[in-house]
Amino acid sequence: MVWARGIASLATGDDEIAALSFDAIYDAFPGEPAPKLALGLCAEILGQLDNAAEYYRLVWITDPGFVSAAFGLARVQLAAGDRPGAVHTLESVPEASIHYTAARVAAVRARLRDRSPEEALLPDLAAAAAQVEALERFGLDAVRHERLSTEVLGSALDWVLSGSRGSDPGRTSLLGSQLDERGLRFGLERSYRVLARLAQRGEDRIELVERANRFRPRTWV
Repeated sequence: MVWARGIASLATGDDEIAALSFDAIYDAFPGEPAPKLALGLCAEILGQLDNAAEYYRLVWITDPGFVSAAFGLARVQLAAGDRPGAVHTLESVPEASIHYTAARVAAVRARLRDRSPEEALLPDLAAAAAQVEALERFGLDAVRHERLSTEVLGSALDWVLSGSRGSDPGRTSLLGSQLDERGLRFGLERSYRVLARLAQRGEDRIELVERANRFRPRTWV
């Protein structure tokens, strides 16, 4: 009954009532992961990031089968500005988990999203590219692979256009594209054309072709 009240309160936005309900269950069953997960979610919604991280971490450390705890922990780590911690959490999801691919895709995005091109992005760009290549070998479907590739290449293009340079002069390519404006534009064009061929709807295909054309480098004839 108390659990049902907590769920109903969450659904209706009564987050504090939900937290009190789940806290009562946690007191009665301190070893159970479900109330800890629920309390983590309530704390996250209420903006209590430290408490949310503590509950999510307790579940994840105790039982790695609860991958939702890893995703929750990564969310609050990102919200708190701990990007490396979020990436580490997502990459700790074991290969045997059915959520392994989703966690690695999320780790790639956690590395690059909402980053300024002026930051020293090259290490994260290189790590993200390596992860995309590993996921392709692991069996990531073509659509998600190309979408993820466009995110990595797009971040790299922004970084190059900002004039930023990294500390790895030996790296000259990323996901098979030359690590300069022309090469990255070709890479983005190629990925968007692949996505256009794979698109199910005509309007999506047209939009993707237009994106590919926008990224095509200028050529002088």
